Amino acid sequence: LEKEMIIKKTVKIINKDFRNCKIPKGLIITDPPYNQGYSYNNYKDKISENDYISLLSKIPKPCVIIHYPEETINILPKALKVKCEEVVSWVYNTNTKKQNRLITWWGCKPNFNKIKQPYKNLKDKRIQKRILEGKIGATLYDWWEINQIKNVSKEKTNHPCQIPEEIINKIIKITANKKDTIIDVFAGSGTVSKVANELDYNTISYEIDKDYCKIINLRLNTLQYKIW
Repeated sequence: LEKEMIIKKTVKIINKDFRNCKIPKGLIITDPPYNQGYSYNNYKDKISENDYISLLSKIPKPCVIIHYPEETINILPKALKVKCEEVVSWVYNTNTKKQNRLITWWGCKPNFNKIKQPYKNLKDKRIQKRILEGKIGATLYDWWEINQIKNVSKEKTNHPCQIPEEIINKIIKITANKKDTIIDVFAGSGTVSKVANELDYNTISYEIDKDYCKIINLRLNTLQYKIW
């Protein structure tokens, strides 16, 4: 069975509350419940502030967390009790008043030099000089304009709150070391594990909802993988 579970790297889908598990060492990348009243199958997304702090405090470090600023800007420092090392703004166009989320690093630091993006002002002589010198792009900025997952998106699943693969791809590339195990303690639709597996990392998903675990299995094309 263990041999059947390995295609590129080891993938584990664990159908349990991560708070009841012994989490191995690794890099946590996760998208916790926002405590805004989202409709999940087996989780009440509107709990007291103290209970919410308690939930977030159980997230192991080092970790990268995706969250709305309003609900968590005063809570995460209390819960995690480590210094926030970096903040990225994720912005997108929606029909709602909320058009951004934060990506924050706790107990670890990203290296924006690991991803290059096209230069903006190609008429700038300094930029032209860099291009002639073979410098292929600018360092990744601390704001990312990436669309949310829409119903027509190819990567859309039945999960109500899905993170774009591009977000996770960038986080892993600028944060993880090659020997890291990438862990998501609020796995949801399994985006972290899917992208981590494609980037050749060992990965573990913790998810309390059995139906969401099935979504992860299907996304990873992992009918050969065991849901623990």
